[in-house]
Amino acid sequence: MRDKLKGLVVGLLIGSLVTGSMAYAANGKTINVILRDLKFKLDGTDKPSASSTGIVYDNTVYVPIRSVAGAIGKPVAFDNKTGTVSIGASSIAVYKGGTITLAELDAYEAASSFIFGPPAQADKELAVKNLIAIKLLSAKAEAAFGKEATSVAATEWKNMAQNLGSAEQMTAALKTAKLTESDIKLFIKQQFLTGKALESMIDRPMLQAEYDRQRQADSAAFVIADIRHILVATTDNDTGKAIRTEEEALARAKEAQGKLKAGGTFEALAKEYSDDPGSKETGGLYADAPLSQYVEAFKKAGAELPLNEISEPIKSEFGYHIMKVESRVVQTLEQVKSQLLPSLINQAFQNYFDKNLPALIQSIKLPTK
Repeated sequence: MRDKLKGLVVGLLIGSLVTGSMAYAANGKTINVILRDLKFKLDGTDKPSASSTGIVYDNTVYVPIRSVAGAIGKPVAFDNKTGTVSIGASSIAVYKGGTITLAELDAYEAASSFIFGPPAQADKELAVKNLIAIKLLSAKAEAAFGKEATSVAATEWKNMAQNLGSAEQMTAALKTAKLTESDIKLFIKQQFLTGKALESMIDRPMLQAEYDRQRQADSAAFVIADIRHILVATTDNDTGKAIRTEEEALARAKEAQGKLKAGGTFEALAKEYSDDPGSKETGGLYADAPLSQYVEAFKKAGAELPLNEISEPIKSEFGYHIMKVESRVVQTLEQVKSQLLPSLINQAFQNYFDKNLPALIQSIKLPTK
């Protein structure tokens, strides 16, 4: 009988209670309980859907928790085995300082797929750990960068909506992905704040080491050059059809090279010989060009050819190039800091994930299928 009354108190009142009072005997005592119709207000606003019958006993009103939860828009559940009342979504993970609910995880995964595309392989536990790390890291940067992050999220949201073409298309896309505008903005904000938190872990020596590593690995890294070239192609750039054989292309490139060495100009000969539509009308010139954007053979030649010399024919997947490097500058660390940060941020996240996160996770309990 005591369990039955307990069930009433915690909000498991099911059906209509039509009597005005009831008595309950326990340990030889009689308890008089008065049933009373109740209404609920939240922040001064009536909540008709949450109206219910309550119990008045010993000048105390016992309100059904299910009704209170309904008033604040939260689900409620009672685990009879453990005697636990749960208001709101149940957590699937607990970490130092917070929890993760299934709804949070679903929104995070859906937003990630919406923005970046679906992962190569779904791994729920890894997704939970990633989300925990992101929540912990973003919280570190909230005080310093919270307003900026909110602004960035709003701007990115507008850009996404414009890219999709119309508000209707965005609404339809979100509905398909089971997302809301708030889900997307929160995802972007957390990504931004996480990046800021990780960036704060990167010091000058780390930047210098990464700069040096990339320069040693690639002679074209961070190099800006003015290059003139003539391309003699073997295939049509638009159709992909063969326009000359390798032998014919090489012979034509050598012909152009000979005329250049004899005093001809790139301005004249590029118009006559080059198959590169992007430069043939400008004397074959690519000015202030980051070498990293080019195919390997062209990039390597741009980094290593002596300045102002006419090159031998250089073969790439496009055909044969005759090149002249007119200027070449290696950018400083300060100039390329923004290019270095992405890889270092990824390294910092992996380091945090491997070394710091395990001690902060208390439990992960994924729902069974």
